[in-house]
Amino acid sequence: MVEGSVVPFTDVLIPVRFFGFDSAMYLVSAIIGFLVSFYAFRLFELTDKKFHFYLYLSFTILSMGLLTIAITSGYVYLNFFRTGQYIGNDPYSSVDDFGYWIYYITSLIGYALLSMIYLPEKSKFLPLLLPVWSHAFPYFQIAAFFLLSYVTFRSAVNFVSKKNLNTFLVFGAFGAMSLYHLLLFFTFFGKIIYVAAHFSLLA
Repeated sequence: MVEGSVVPFTDVLIPVRFFGFDSAMYLVSAIIGFLVSFYAFRLFELTDKKFHFYLYLSFTILSMGLLTIAITSGYVYLNFFRTGQYIGNDPYSSVDDFGYWIYYITSLIGYALLSMIYLPEKSKFLPLLLPVWSHAFPYFQIAAFFLLSYVTFRSAVNFVSKKNLNTFLVFGAFGAMSLYHLLLFFTFFGKIIYVAAHFSLLA
């Protein structure tokens, strides 16, 4: 994309009626994530277990990324409503692109930390974070889904073994987060998939 270029509206992936609404979803998701982080930290103070520390740290980092993308996306959408055009800048310096850089990196770190929750207490694990570059949207979705698939699988095993509401809700939450990234990977096949993905994230 050339600096200062105007992207035709028909080429914008996000449905018009959804402009700004996904930013609100990111904001709500960030608030929920910070609440999870807060209670996980309270649990860590009581139990001093690595499980609760990783949960606290992962959701703090994830929520910071979601808050950043909510603000930067909102900035771009406000510009759209003001000018009627989707303005594109140099992909390495634009506000929106920089916000996605932060979101990609924090999400991969957060998901790697979540996967550490289900590792044995004494195991050593160094998260492998894939490099993120501009226009890496589909690659990021696959990497995020890969990390979350392990977390979802382990939470599913935990639910099957314990069969209670709490373990079901944990499994459902991680399953919905995995579905969010999987749907975003297929977004290029239809705008409705983009909308469904964000409802999955909110769920």
